[in-house]
Amino acid sequence: MIGLMWYLMGMATTAALWGYLHLRRTYPLGLMANLGLLGTFGLGWICVGWSWASFAEGEPQSGAMGLLCFGLPALILAVLTWRNFIQPCAKS
Repeated sequence: MIGLMWYLMGMATTAALWGYLHLRRTYPLGLMANLGLLGTFGLGWICVGWSWASFAEGEPQSGAMGLLCFGLPALILAVLTWRNFIQPCAKS
C-alpha cells in the first residue's frame, strides 16, 4: 500500500511540474508567486503522504488531522497565491 502511495506521489509530482511549466509560460511569475506555488506544493505533498500513511497504518484520526493541518493551508495558500500574485499579472 505504501509502495502505491510513493508511485502515485511521484506521478503527481511530475504532473505538478508540468503544470508549473505551463503556468510559467502562460503568466509572468514573480518571486512571491513562485514561493507561493512552492509552498502549496510542499504542503500538498506532506498532506497526501501523512494522510495516506496514517490511513494505511489504521490511524484514521491522525490521517484526518493531516488533512486538516496540511491540506487546508495548502488550499488557502493556493487560492491566495492565485488571487494576489498570478491573476493580477495576467498577460493581456
